[in-house]
This record gives sequence, C-alpha cells and structure tokens, in this order.
Amino acid sequence: MTEKTLVIGNGQCARKIAEELLAQGREVVILAKTDLAMSPVGKAEIISDAELFSCVGTVGNFEIILSRNRERFSQTVTEIIIAQDSVRKANFSLYGLRPCSGVLSLSQLTEIIANHADNLLNLSQAKKMVFLTGLLTESNPVILNGIMQSCLRLQSDFQIQSYILTKNLKVAGNGLESLYRKTKEAGAVYIKFTETMPEIREEKDGSTTILFLDEVTGQKFRLRPDITVSDETICPSDDLEAIAAVLGLDRDKNGFLQSGNVHRISVFTNRKGILAAGASRNIQSDDEQFSDAANAVISILKPELSGSENKPEINTALCARCLTCYRSCPYRAIAVHDYGVRIMTQACERCGVCAAECPGQAIAIKGLTGDDISTQIMEGIPAKQEKFIPYLIAFCCSRSAAQSRELAMSMRHPLPQCLKIIEIPCAGSISYPHIFSALNHADGVLILTCHEGNCHSEYGNIYARKRAERITQMLSAAGVETERLLVKTLASNMGKEFAEIAGDFEKRIIVLGPSGLKN
Repeated sequence: MTEKTLVIGNGQCARKIAEELLAQGREVVILAKTDLAMSPVGKAEIISDAELFSCVGTVGNFEIILSRNRERFSQTVTEIIIAQDSVRKANFSLYGLRPCSGVLSLSQLTEIIANHADNLLNLSQAKKMVFLTGLLTESNPVILNGIMQSCLRLQSDFQIQSYILTKNLKVAGNGLESLYRKTKEAGAVYIKFTETMPEIREEKDGSTTILFLDEVTGQKFRLRPDITVSDETICPSDDLEAIAAVLGLDRDKNGFLQSGNVHRISVFTNRKGILAAGASRNIQSDDEQFSDAANAVISILKPELSGSENKPEINTALCARCLTCYRSCPYRAIAVHDYGVRIMTQACERCGVCAAECPGQAIAIKGLTGDDISTQIMEGIPAKQEKFIPYLIAFCCSRSAAQSRELAMSMRHPLPQCLKIIEIPCAGSISYPHIFSALNHADGVLILTCHEGNCHSEYGNIYARKRAERITQMLSAAGVETERLLVKTLASNMGKEFAEIAGDFEKRIIVLGPSGLKN
C-alpha cells in the first residue's frame, strides 16, 4: 500500500504539515472546509466542502468514507493528522457590551491595524483605547500576546494611549514577560483588579464609560475611551466534535483533542496513527503550532515501535459477542466483523481493560491472567513469623506507581517488610478475580494508579477505582474490614509519597491484625 497521509484542516499548521510531508516524498490528501488557505500546496490532493462520514481500520490502513452533496467516496490512508484552526468568540456579552464602531473585538482591531491604509476611520480619531481581558473568565497567553502587540502598534503608529484592565495577567508564555515590559515602557497602563470589578456602561451612541476603584490608592476613577476592545474566548473549530466522534477520539473539557495526558507525546491521541496538532488540540501561539507541525511530521516519518507480543487474545468459544470489549477499549483497538469481534494488535496498547471488563473472561493476556497474578501473589507469601508482620499486595501501574516505588528504594525510604509489588501495564487491567485473589492471601491490598486525567488509557484508573468500590461494598456487607483495601494515586516522581502511603497502610493493617479472609 502506498504511504498516504490525510491532513484535516486548512490553516497554517495543516499547511506546514502537508508541505513537510510532501518534501519527504509522502502522498498527502488534505480535507479542508474550503481550499482558499491551502491552495496550492505542492502535489497534495485537496478535497474541499466534504465531511468525514466514517473511519474503519487501524494505523497503516485506515478506510475513510467522505460525504459531499449526499455522495460518498472513500480514501485509504496510512495515518490521519487533525490540524484545524481554532475559532475566536468575542466576550461582548460578558461585559454587557454590544459590538459597534466604538466597541470592537480583539480580532476586529487586529484586522483594522493590519489594513490601516484602507481603514483609518476609527484609529485616526481615537486618543484612548481600553482593553478588557481576563476580568470575568480565565485569560490566556495567546490573547494577551495579541493585546500587547496591538498596544505597541497603536502607540508607535497612531499615538493612541492604551489601558489594559485585567484580573489575572498571564505572562508565562514564551517572550510575554519581555513584551509586557516593552508595552509599559511605551506608555501602556495596566489596571489590575482582585477584589472589586469595574462598572462598564455602554451608551446609546456606542460610547463606553468605565467606573472603577483603584485598589492601590483607594481612589475612584472614570475612563471614557474612544474605543473599547473586548477579549475573546478561543474555542475548537465548529466541526471538531463531529470529527472526534467519527474517529473515536478523546477530548478535553473545553472540546479540544487530547487532554494534557502526561503519558503521551504531545501530538498523540488515544488512537495509534491518528495525531492532533496545533489548534485542534489546544490553545496555541503561532510558534507552538509550527512546533506541533514538526512533531507530527517526525511522528509520521519515524513511527513509534510497538511489538505485538503479549497482546490480548479472544477465546471465541467463550465470547458471547456482547461487545463489552468494543465499548470499553480506550484505544479503539477492537473491531467488529461478521463473526464477532477481533483485536487489531497494531492499535492495541496492552492496557488490559478489555480483559478485565469481559464478563465471560473470554479475553486473556499473557502475564495478566488470573493464574499469572495468583502465582506472583503466592510467590510473595512470607514464612510464618512469631510476631505478626502483615503481608501486603500492591498493584502498581508500570507508568506511575511502579516507578515511584523504584524511586523510593533508590532514595532509601523505608518500605514495609512484606510488601509484594504486582506490576501491571495499567490499573485498568486489575480485575475482580485479581483483587479477590490478593485478598485471599494477603492481609491488605493496595491499588496504586495514575492521577485522574493522567492515565495513559484515560480511564484505566477510573475502572480500577470503581471495581475496588464494588468489592469494598461486598466486604462491608460481609462484615469484613473495608480498610484492608485501599486505592491511591501516584505519579512516577513521587517516591517519598509511595513510601508514606505504604508505611501508613502497614500501620493500619497491624492495628487490624491478620486478615480473616486468608484462605
């Protein structure tokens, strides 16, 4: 099959990705809302005014169905990169303002400045300009950068005095601290609010009056700017939700692709072979978008190596075709066919969620079966001691808790004497039989997962916690101490915390005494 990449988007990030891939001899198909921004792009095939209808397959062989004017046609590609532009929505209503010649959005002002030779009406007559940013919503560095760049242009080209009214000024972006100093040197006035908010009035003629209390001097002030500029909320593209639904991709709370997962390379999504770059995955500056474009190209040209050993296997004799695995797989590595389901090993990350969720125990992973885990548990059972020393089992995610334990040992933190570590690829692989087996042989069981939002599989830690909660309910109903089962979250760099959790748990179990559940 010819190596062909589908790029979805028509902004600067998508264009950069397409150009770089074409330069490396790859075939590129661009799916763009319009072809204005992307044409021409070398020898790329540009498909405009079409929508993504369906996607089947896995990395190396995605079958894409597109729809245009009720007609459907297909494309077969090896990878998919989503690199759409974001959308800016002015926050006029938040400040009780209506857009007019005296009330502009930041984008409108930027366009006017860029084309001032053709549009000097407002700027030539203005003497004072007020920027409203981050007063009622959280500000972001991209918007602040645009405001400060505008301030410098207004001062140098039009001699307009700028006032920036803000609550939480975020200058952590690249170069923003230096830009902040330049604007102050150029004469920009920053007015910050912490306890009180300014009163903003818009008159019938479109002029605004701003009344506020200066929190430093305690004096009341009145501002009557010639132009008031509202900040903007940066949102995902309008059709990103639909694209994510078709491709089976996770989104963050704001609707962008990706979720800030620390266990993934920035442009990677929850599906192998599908990348998210630029404004499709986060609010980004131009430099950050170009960096994302480079990362996406490198990821395509030098793909992550993934072995196929020890991947899940389905026992068709036990499979009831209930599709629980299909619904629960966080990587969309389960395919449905005429005879049931199959696992696409190239897409599988071996998280074990499918095996743990399967109600018929029809899915097995070498090293994670009930027998495999029981053997490890049995191997750690200590010899009988005159003094009670609790036998503790700790299920540790290999990406977080297992590494924090290694760190604790290297830092020489004291750990419980009879602590058996069961390292698993993801907390989502910890099944009910695993936990019951541990409780059947140990005095206490720890389940140590990634922090919520940082699980590589996104939901593995949530699955593990819910299973533990169900078993805790069963223990309580049976009159068994629920304190013998504990779930905690850790990051890989929390060696000290690992030792503290394990030590405190051992003390708890010593107080409880030997478990009555053991055998």
